Amino acid sequence: MPPFRPPVTVARNAERALEVREAAPPSQRGLTAVGIARARDLGNRRNVSIATLRRMLGYLSRHLVDKQGATWGERGKGWVAWHAWGGDAGGRWAIRELRRNDAEWFETWSRGARNRALMRHLRRERR
Repeated sequence: MPPFRPPVTVARNAERALEVREAAPPSQRGLTAVGIARARDLGNRRNVSIATLRRMLGYLSRHLVDKQGATWGERGKGWVAWHAWGGDAGGRWAIRELRRNDAEWFETWSRGARNRALMRHLRRERR
C-alpha cells in the first residue's frame, strides 16, 4: 500500500483544532490522548496507514451528530474533536483513498446506515 499523506486542508483542520483547544479553559478542552495524537499527525502531514483512514471514518461516522451540538458554533469540544480527526475534508479524503485502495472493505463499510449518513453529509457540505 502506498503511504497516505494528509492533504493541506486536512492538516489545517487538525492544526486549528489544536489551537482552539489550547486557547480554551482546561475544563473545556476535550480530546482524548488518541485524538490529540491524531491531530498532531494530521497537522504535521505525517503519512497514515489504511488502518488509520478506517479509524478516521469510524470516528467521523459515530460523531456526525456532534455537529448539531449546542456548542458547535462556539467551537466547543465536539467542534475541536471533529476537526482534530480531519473534519469534513478528512472524511472526504479517507473515503477517496479507501475507495481506491481498500475497495472491498469500503464496500462493506459503506452499507452501514451511519456511514451512509456521513457520506451524504460530506457530499452536501462540498457544494
